[in-house]
Amino acid sequence: MNRLHLALALTLVSTTALAQDAHLSRFGAGDGPSHSDGVYRLLDAAQTPRQRNAVAFDRVADGPHDVVTLTAKLRVLEGGDGGAFVFLNTAEFGAQGPAPFLPSVVEPNLRKTFAVGIDVHNPKNEEMFGPWGNYMGKPEREISLHWDGREILKRLAPEEFRGDFSDLVITLRHVIGGANVTVELGGAAVYDEVFMPSVLPYESRLAIAAGTRGDASTEFDVRDIEFTSTSPTGKQRLPKHFEIFNHVLTDNTTTTFENEVDLPPASWAFGRVILTLEIHDAGENWDEWDRNAEVSIFDAEGRKRGIVPFITSYRTECTWQVDVTHFRPFLSGKTRFEIAGGTKFYKGRGFMMSLSLDFHHGRPELEPYEVVTLWHGTARYKSAANHFSDFFPEQEVAIPADAEAARVFITTTGHSQIGEFVASPRAVTFVPEKGGDAGADTTFVNVLWKDDCYLNPNRPQFGSWKFSRAGWAPGDIVWPWWIDVSPLIRPGKTAVVRYAPQAYDFTGTPADQMPSDKAINEASHVVRAYLILYRDPAALTAAPSLQIVDVVGDSNAAVHGVKKGDYLASYEGAVLESVDDLRVAIQGAAAAGKKRVKIVVYRGIEPIEIELDAGRMGVNLSDR
Repeated sequence: MNRLHLALALTLVSTTALAQDAHLSRFGAGDGPSHSDGVYRLLDAAQTPRQRNAVAFDRVADGPHDVVTLTAKLRVLEGGDGGAFVFLNTAEFGAQGPAPFLPSVVEPNLRKTFAVGIDVHNPKNEEMFGPWGNYMGKPEREISLHWDGREILKRLAPEEFRGDFSDLVITLRHVIGGANVTVELGGAAVYDEVFMPSVLPYESRLAIAAGTRGDASTEFDVRDIEFTSTSPTGKQRLPKHFEIFNHVLTDNTTTTFENEVDLPPASWAFGRVILTLEIHDAGENWDEWDRNAEVSIFDAEGRKRGIVPFITSYRTECTWQVDVTHFRPFLSGKTRFEIAGGTKFYKGRGFMMSLSLDFHHGRPELEPYEVVTLWHGTARYKSAANHFSDFFPEQEVAIPADAEAARVFITTTGHSQIGEFVASPRAVTFVPEKGGDAGADTTFVNVLWKDDCYLNPNRPQFGSWKFSRAGWAPGDIVWPWWIDVSPLIRPGKTAVVRYAPQAYDFTGTPADQMPSDKAINEASHVVRAYLILYRDPAALTAAPSLQIVDVVGDSNAAVHGVKKGDYLASYEGAVLESVDDLRVAIQGAAAAGKKRVKIVVYRGIEPIEIELDAGRMGVNLSDR
């Protein structure tokens, strides 16, 4: 009988080994998977084309856990296709039994399930505008992260692991609003505590899959498997959900939409704010080109501030989830949003888009409480002597006395032929104290360039989507350059921030390929740069969960002044985190013979105590 020894953590520090049956499944050609001498051979040694096999193990840990870790040794050869390690969601796929069928073993996309894909087949493809694209001929050792039916990230493993057995470690560590993921393979970290939004704790069991393609084959062996779950998860509160835009369609007459939403007060504790952005299929109205697009807010002075710039895809549907917790000072109270995408000059076509926010309950480690705009707008190269510099005047920032940390956030996209397709070195210097010791200045360097566009999860696309670019990619969010200056800040002092773009360097470029001065000088960068300040979160108030979305006529609640939009925080002293909590509190008051009860509601940031008759209140509630 095939058996697997799995480790189940009973406490944070001790584990016990359990034996579980392994379920071997064959979905394609070949002899199927086998188990011998402690090794699971997912593919047959003959490297038969079109194999698709799996092994799954029964549940060994009841309930969701905060940390789930897989350790194993993996042997996979060059060739193709590859395989996957899947943390099956038992609510979707059962607590025991065979693995579900995967249409693609290197794209393990399953409902409410986290998985890691091991892809060793992406040969060089020089077709300029084709849908697939390892056009640079990079090594075929790609590791992808998947959640809830989608590929979220894909990276090239930094070290070679194909050939002999290599140590594999996958850790899923749940935090507020998602999970931090670590994947180590071949002695190197492919992902190191990378945050994946919305991957909330769930009960899981292990499955492993592997397959070969029609034109390539490999071997995929796994041994020394341990699947460990630690720290059972406590009660979870649903995030507070806000729909901002729902399937709005831009065209040549309307390239932007605006909407004002009443968001939770800044004084309420939310450990994470996740923005979900979608591009939908717009049919014949869908612009087929990549366009500049952006999610913006308007600050208290009415100035537009970009928070999530993105580039539309070449007619590929896209979904992104972005951690925007650092913009919490912008995302409170009545907030006006804008979503922009498309152009006024092309065929009347545009993009159908949706946008929402989820506020996840919990106290952050540090509270982002001030966003200082450093530079915002379009920088133009103009000349080799100027090279964008006149857009970046030195910025002075007063660091508040209570500041405990600070980070610089910069997103940049390059435009024009040179601005888009030529790397641009840059530097940021942080001066802790104006007029202070010059030796305390620290300079951070970076090259505005992105050479992994071909691994974009939103694929296949058409057009030039796969080519490396100056900091962005079609069908993708513009990801920021983060600079942590926390060790440098001096609370109560005035800091200075400098941005130094460098001139383009065309040394070594053949004369017949050298761009003209005119082409170079037309380059531009679109920049959004902020300094985010953080402080101790102790003063934050635990955010209530239950919002009153309607008050019935002359009901008990209406008579005593409860209003639509209030948040119900407590009932007769019991803190309410769900409708079930309220039901239990009402039953408890009835059992105690209470005729009158006290509730606390929040109206804005103010808690209001109201006394009303016990029993049914006459309100409709939402815990989202």
